[in-house]
Amino acid sequence: MDGASYHKRRVENIPTSNTKKQEIIDWLNAHNIVFSDELRRPELLELVQMNKEKVTFACVKIAKQYEHEVSFTPPYHCELQPIEGIWSVVKGEVAHSGPHPNLLSVQNTLLNAFKKKITSQVIIGFWRRALKNAKEYLEFDDNAQLMDEDFDEYDNSDEDCVI
Repeated sequence: MDGASYHKRRVENIPTSNTKKQEIIDWLNAHNIVFSDELRRPELLELVQMNKEKVTFACVKIAKQYEHEVSFTPPYHCELQPIEGIWSVVKGEVAHSGPHPNLLSVQNTLLNAFKKKITSQVIIGFWRRALKNAKEYLEFDDNAQLMDEDFDEYDNSDEDCVI
């Protein structure tokens, strides 16, 4: 999953610089974080920042309920996101279809592009390409961390079936 902010919504709100001191203290206590009563608000917020990773993302919690695992891709790596390729095909169709008199025309062109151009083979092709790119990153960079599962069951062909 990419790191879009809507994918990283936390299951609970984390105190920010606008949060009242007592609410910050309550949050720290709720997470069993030990602190001195003498700390001021900025220092308490620093503790929050150091411990906010203990609060999971909503999508991770949902995935765990169904015995799945979420892995986030690095920022600005659209080649690891199959949906980006699909959007490029659809947007290309809209661009090549000429001028549109209104938004309804654009909407219809988008829907037609999805129906006619985005087949299961195209989707599989973009997934294979993303997995192939992920493998290359993993082989190239010793510090790269991807899912532990073996990608080979999804990548039995070097052919990308994309438009």
